Amino acid sequence: MRRFDDDEEETDVSQYKSFAVAAGLALAGLQGTAHAQQAEQAPKDYSVEIYGLLIPFLDSAQTTGASAPGTVGSSMVPASSYTGVNADRRGRLTGGTTNIGFRGSRNLGPDMKALFQIESGIPVDGDPGPNTLASRNTHVGLQGKWGTAFLGIWDTPYKWIALQTGFLRGLTVADYSNTIQTPGFRVPVTTTQSGRTNTSADAAFNRRQGNSIQYWSPKVGGFSGRLAYSVGEGKTSASATTPSTEPTLFSGSAEYASGPLILRYAYEQHRDYFGLSAIAGPAANAFNPAPALASGISNANPSSRDDGNQFVAIYQLGNVKLSGGVERLRYRNDDSTAAKLNEYKRDSWYAIVQPRFGAHQVWGMYGKALKGNCTLVGGGDCSTTGLGASEYAVGYSYDFMKDVTFFAQAYGVNNDRSASYGTFPSAPAGAAGNGATAVGASTRGVGIGVQFIF
Repeated sequence: MRRFDDDEEETDVSQYKSFAVAAGLALAGLQGTAHAQQAEQAPKDYSVEIYGLLIPFLDSAQTTGASAPGTVGSSMVPASSYTGVNADRRGRLTGGTTNIGFRGSRNLGPDMKALFQIESGIPVDGDPGPNTLASRNTHVGLQGKWGTAFLGIWDTPYKWIALQTGFLRGLTVADYSNTIQTPGFRVPVTTTQSGRTNTSADAAFNRRQGNSIQYWSPKVGGFSGRLAYSVGEGKTSASATTPSTEPTLFSGSAEYASGPLILRYAYEQHRDYFGLSAIAGPAANAFNPAPALASGISNANPSSRDDGNQFVAIYQLGNVKLSGGVERLRYRNDDSTAAKLNEYKRDSWYAIVQPRFGAHQVWGMYGKALKGNCTLVGGGDCSTTGLGASEYAVGYSYDFMKDVTFFAQAYGVNNDRSASYGTFPSAPAGAAGNGATAVGASTRGVGIGVQFIF
């Protein structure tokens, strides 16, 4: 977390003590009068609240089965990625979706409110991260009978439709997002961005997106919808070797909710994010992770379009909650370079069952990402052998009170020989055995945690 420290120079102020005391008393009197007047004038429909969620998860995890050097697999994965290096078992503490925030509203007249929210991540585990003020869902907007519209940084509708399928109010490393809303290839399962970042996160579809405009419709006959657009603030100018690009994002969702049934569909499109170059590296057009360079962009590869389609269903059958989703991700470069990758698409799905018995809840989850298929410029053989993966989780929770929950869970992510879904361990890549999930390695973990909502 960033800290701001003020260095103040010491001075001799003894000669001003009498004046300071008198001025302080006078100022206190004026402030008391002003506060009293403001209290009388403040509208009753003005509200502000502090809220938050803490969900530390202590587990023991390791990876096994990393593919050895010389493994033959997908043509999208370079030979150098097959290292055979596994991560030894270790204890760790992760913070999940821990956060604190401030939100409120102000009446602007009949059927109209102004809204605001400022939300930040909290490093409850002590690890560095994007925990600056307003690093999470933050906006200013208007709400009326016509719906809600706002500007800021917020979960895209595509990400939002699956959030209610989580085991608890918050999410942990064991939830559904290890094989859905990410294509694997060490792409983060969740990313917070203002736009294109020239990293593997450009291929992620589990996004909290900045530079955004969103609109949420009111519910009519059980139907409602959300739309989001992230503007092209990162637009580049053309040069002799590169074209002009304008990275933009569109995301939309539709929901039908009636009684115990909720059905949701979402579509998201990334223009000029070059997600294919980010995940396929040399197999695509000239990916270079250096932030100063335009990775994947050239006059031969001037634009890209990445699409996601996702469907989620939730059904409450007595005391049992059933939920799941299916997804297709598709990445395309408008590339004319012979033998370079110009398309990759893959499907995935997951299912969850959650019986509840009073304060007790148990759950089981299974998800699978298929290997997909790819194409090359000019044709030719493009192999996706070994790019599939699966994940599972089983768990138990007990509610001490409505806002305090103990939970325990075991989980795993099983990668086929060319796949690298999951991001354990999270230490920087480069240190042997300590980088992100090695190609072909499978993760196993078990642990306990506490969720506190306020």
